[in-house]
Amino acid sequence: MESTSCTSVLIYDGEGSDIESRKLLHRSLTAAVDKQVHAINYISAIEIKKGSWVKDCQLMVFGGGYDLGFEAAVGKNGAKIIQEFVKNGGSYLGLCAGAYWACDYIEFDKGGPLEVVGERYLKFFPGVCVGPAFPGFRYNSKRGAQAVPVLYNQTCTVDAYMHGGGYFIPYTDSNSTVTPTLYRKSHTSTDKVNLTAQSTAHVGNENVSISNSADGGMPLGLNTWQIINPSYEKIGVYSSLDSKPAAIVKCSVGKGKAVLSGVHIEFPVELLNDEDPFLQKWIPTFANSEKRRQLVFMDILQHLGVRVRPTKAVL
Repeated sequence: MESTSCTSVLIYDGEGSDIESRKLLHRSLTAAVDKQVHAINYISAIEIKKGSWVKDCQLMVFGGGYDLGFEAAVGKNGAKIIQEFVKNGGSYLGLCAGAYWACDYIEFDKGGPLEVVGERYLKFFPGVCVGPAFPGFRYNSKRGAQAVPVLYNQTCTVDAYMHGGGYFIPYTDSNSTVTPTLYRKSHTSTDKVNLTAQSTAHVGNENVSISNSADGGMPLGLNTWQIINPSYEKIGVYSSLDSKPAAIVKCSVGKGKAVLSGVHIEFPVELLNDEDPFLQKWIPTFANSEKRRQLVFMDILQHLGVRVRPTKAVL
């Protein structure tokens, strides 16, 4: 891969970003990235909204946490800067919460106690991220964490770390009757819109609220926030689930790319807490899959224009 003039890999550090996820992401990037080409740094919501980072950035990364925090801190203005950065040739990597946030619409625990449902700003994936894809998720606990098989690029199966992540349903999917026209209008926070979603894993037909903008006063769904490009590629699937829904997608965004992953493909097994009672039974599974996880993570980075360290292993 040819070197680019953009040298920074930036990890979001702010409201909504989980401390442990951020640490593991940084360590994994440090191990994978060729640091003679790229510097790895953290970036705050305030810095994102200033926009000066755009000129020397290759990749913006949002990891695990909760995407309502991203909405509150980065908001419409920051998201627009990230969106323009990718449209103009940059790259975005969204992992778990960072993947939800980058879709056109999300349905997290719909009808449950943790429900988060609504439109999102970045719109890199032309569809809905539905989750949790596997049951048991709890905030501030590893109770629902597990190893799930993901078939990557139709050639390599990785037992990946799952904790609340979703699966991706494009609007063009024959199993989905969700269309952006059902809510691509201006709404106030009290308005309702009928959203019908059907898939083999999720069926719903009810009125849902369209949440108001985190920036205050500007509702979601304005015509300026259209999906940029409906082109996407399913590069990873949940092989243990019926219908093999997408676990990892690569999206074409103008001149740039975005990869969104429902699983934590960035978590190295040696940094997981093997004394946590909810993780202990999964550690051997993660360990057996660690080399493949590293290769998949590095392959994803290369898709996003990042120079990685040389390796003789191949997928």
